[in-house]
Amino acid sequence: MPAFALSLKSRLLLPLAWRPGTQFERRRAWVAALAVLFLPLLLVGCGNLGFGPKPAKVTVKFVIYDNDNAFAATVYAQEVNTGLTTKFAYGPHTPSLTVDLKIPGTYVFYARLVEAPDDYHYGFTGYQAGVYGHMTRGGTRDASTNLIALDVKPGAKYRVFISDNWAVLPESGKPVTVPWHRE
Repeated sequence: MPAFALSLKSRLLLPLAWRPGTQFERRRAWVAALAVLFLPLLLVGCGNLGFGPKPAKVTVKFVIYDNDNAFAATVYAQEVNTGLTTKFAYGPHTPSLTVDLKIPGTYVFYARLVEAPDDYHYGFTGYQAGVYGHMTRGGTRDASTNLIALDVKPGAKYRVFISDNWAVLPESGKPVTVPWHRE
């Protein structure tokens, strides 16, 4: 049987909606063309293709004494104007933690121990560990020391050193009203 006859016979056996050149086939071609054109645009808008603003990377070091932390803590990054607060878990004896902040703004950083969050809290007031001795619990031992606020911009990298037990901390989720300064 000639090849033309086979293709003609197979065309006759197909349902009407599935025959080549039918309305169904043309519609399917349009849907495929639209998907090829708009899917990349959709992914770019969602940030899934890597385009758009990159989050800021903040490396946080939390120290209680002797360049180490023996307890688990919750680290907070709080935007000073809106009070938007982001929390991160910081495990015991963790050298440092790198976190992504997706929303630009001015942030203060602080930590509270998981075991006793109201009694043991630490703030970012400088880039070195405070004096630690018997009954001092680390830090500047100066309650007037201000928290340092960083202007976080997309794609930038920052380093934060949380170690001052004497720092006055803000209330989570509200605009920062405790003393702070930009750096």
